[in-house]
Amino acid sequence: MSGKIYPDLIRVFYTNLQFVRNNLVSHVKGVDMEITHEVWTAITGLKYAGLRINKGNIGVVEEFNKI
Repeated sequence: MSGKIYPDLIRVFYTNLQFVRNNLVSHVKGVDMEITHEVWTAITGLKYAGLRINKGNIGVVEEFNKI
């Protein structure tokens, strides 16, 4: 990334950041921003797939260290 960085806007973004309906949502200068799974995977280049680990299936995942 290149260009100008605005630390105050970044601070406001993170201050207002909430987790709503499995999405990250923030509000900065009258603009609502929602980071969905699709947006997040496009930005990071990661896949949103696989086995979700929770209390009910920890035994299914071999060698999972819950610490």
